[in-house]
Amino acid sequence: MNLLEVNNSIQNNLFLQETAQQLEKDFLMIGINFDIDTPVSDYKYLFSFTYHLVNALNEQNPKKVLNLLYRIDLSEEKVKEEMLKTELSFTEMLSEMIVNREIKKVLIKNYFSNS
Repeated sequence: MNLLEVNNSIQNNLFLQETAQQLEKDFLMIGINFDIDTPVSDYKYLFSFTYHLVNALNEQNPKKVLNLLYRIDLSEEKVKEEMLKTELSFTEMLSEMIVNREIKKVLIKNYFSNS
């Protein structure tokens, strides 16, 4: 799958369900249910759902957020770097970074499975 096909697939939301499944899998690995209504209609809804879950998790158990970051391979250094550059709230920025990382994982998986 070349970059143009990947870009078109993203624009057509073809990776949306796989991204939601990847989020569900990684949240479950830290003991948190990611019970999003399926099928997911768009990325905005996925970001919003993730934001509310990360916000609640950050308030109740910040260590689980760190476990999630480790689980999805998102370094604290990257988070700190992004905090210096963004105008978003911490939770908004973190939620965006989490979903973007999961999208990348899905794209990489699809690229190598179709090579």
